[in-house]
Amino acid sequence: MPIIGKDEQKVKSFGDVSKRLNLSNRVYRGMQAIPVDKIVGSVGRVGDLLPGFRLKNPDTRYYRIRRAMERGEVLPPIIVYQVGDEYYVLDGNHRVAVAKELGVKYIDAEVIEFFPSERRESRALRKKRAEFENLTGLKGIDASEPRHYDSFLSYIQDYAKRMEVFLGREVPLKEASLNWFLSVYTPAVQAIVERGLEEAFPNKSLADIFAYVLDYKWYKSQKEGYDIGFEQALEGFIQEIVGKQESEEDKRTFMQKVGGLLEEVLPWLRKE
Repeated sequence: MPIIGKDEQKVKSFGDVSKRLNLSNRVYRGMQAIPVDKIVGSVGRVGDLLPGFRLKNPDTRYYRIRRAMERGEVLPPIIVYQVGDEYYVLDGNHRVAVAKELGVKYIDAEVIEFFPSERRESRALRKKRAEFENLTGLKGIDASEPRHYDSFLSYIQDYAKRMEVFLGREVPLKEASLNWFLSVYTPAVQAIVERGLEEAFPNKSLADIFAYVLDYKWYKSQKEGYDIGFEQALEGFIQEIVGKQESEEDKRTFMQKVGGLLEEVLPWLRKE
């Protein structure tokens, strides 16, 4: 029986690691060149990967990225979660798969480092997360408020209905969930990271911030009488809820900055 080398180890799931270590505290580390051999896992895409971070079903995108890397073209940075000295891919699984196959030593990445939380999760939160994961098949979406999982499930169910209209067939919830994760959640989280919203929510996960923007989107869409879309909602959320950046000597926490505005605009969000 052949011995599997270091680069042929099974790809790890960030969701599993996050649960085991109770990861929720995080710091945005910015752009870095990270060692490719330290990329050991994925956020929500483990099922698409073979040991050694090889794609189960290489597609046109994979070969296009491979040709670009072979020509030495500069590609957009991947986004990774760091745990200790290991990295888990949130966006860029294709690029990592190609980089590992080509023997690339380093790859540019936006790094978000996670740390264990000292706060114990409630039984209600653990139950909601387990129900959400069982229904959708999605792991690694770690919200800190139970109601967020209800919101995500509702959005996914609506997304499934739109897929059925477009495809003209019944769409299983887990198929719609994966499509939603790749087409909606991942780009949204990437935009949240790029806009630096984590600084305004130091004790919240990216899933929480995404849920807050969705809350704001629903509120504004109801007020305007039409769906304003995520991009407009994100911009409005930044301007109306987060507010302008303070100087270093006058920085305040998110709750201090928004004061009563949070309760006025989003009354269902309670301070903790």
